[in-house]
Amino acid sequence: MNKDLKHLSTGLDISTLNYLRYRLQAAKVPLCLVVAFSSLLGFSLTTGRFDWQGGLIFLSILLLACGGASLNSYQEYRSDRLMERTRRRPVASGLLAPDVSRRQGQILAGSGLFLLYAGTSSVGAVIAGAVALVLYNGVYTVLKQRSIWAVFPGAVSGALPPYIGWLGGGGEPFSALILGVITLLVLWQIPHFWLVMLSYRADYQRSKIPNLAGMISESTLKSLSIVWVAALIVVLQTLIAMLSAVPTGLRITLSITGLALLIVFTIQMTIQRRPNYRFLFMLLNTFMLYTMALLAVGSVVM
Repeated sequence: MNKDLKHLSTGLDISTLNYLRYRLQAAKVPLCLVVAFSSLLGFSLTTGRFDWQGGLIFLSILLLACGGASLNSYQEYRSDRLMERTRRRPVASGLLAPDVSRRQGQILAGSGLFLLYAGTSSVGAVIAGAVALVLYNGVYTVLKQRSIWAVFPGAVSGALPPYIGWLGGGGEPFSALILGVITLLVLWQIPHFWLVMLSYRADYQRSKIPNLAGMISESTLKSLSIVWVAALIVVLQTLIAMLSAVPTGLRITLSITGLALLIVFTIQMTIQRRPNYRFLFMLLNTFMLYTMALLAVGSVVM
């Protein structure tokens, strides 16, 4: 009897842990941690410090991003079932009820906006947070079912967290520096999305959702990706020049690394018959994390 109870107890524990795991997967926590980290870049650039207020902004953006992701999991679970890449997501596969993901999204997003105002008293930061949420769930998620142009409001939404951190830290709304950071992140997200598409090209070609994989050739999409990454590096070099107070060694390191990324990316896309798109995807994302970390640290130690 005791043995049976032990097995029953273990089974319940495993079920509870799986349920929590499905909730975290619906909220896309790893991705949202990166989004929240980018808000620290904006905060450190305007304040020159990391402190409790920066921590509150980080937490509020994490909650807001997880809320938007949970709502997105609810909004797209039917279309997610139709693609190999997404059909195993918890809501799409039936492991988590759609209404659970929706309520989770509403609670997390509301909590994130409330905490953002409580931690900063910045109406501008809260408005920017709400705009990011509306762009992601109200424009991008809806528009992507109808148009290839949905990627652009999606990219703007993903580029707003540094701006929120900047406003939360008391930065000027139209500073050239933070607008440069936003431009950098917008440019990064376009080839980021295209590399996913190239990695799962056959899946996207079968999809009924409008996308470039079914409209242009693979070679054309590769060429467009090179152009966007080149534009990304140009903006980065301009941004480095603007951050004259950041230690010279950090600026030189970042500049050389950016040029190296462009060279590797171009070689892979033009010389390799079968580019390793997943490698390039990881390389591009790692580079952006590295860039944000270096700029944030440089703005604090300057």
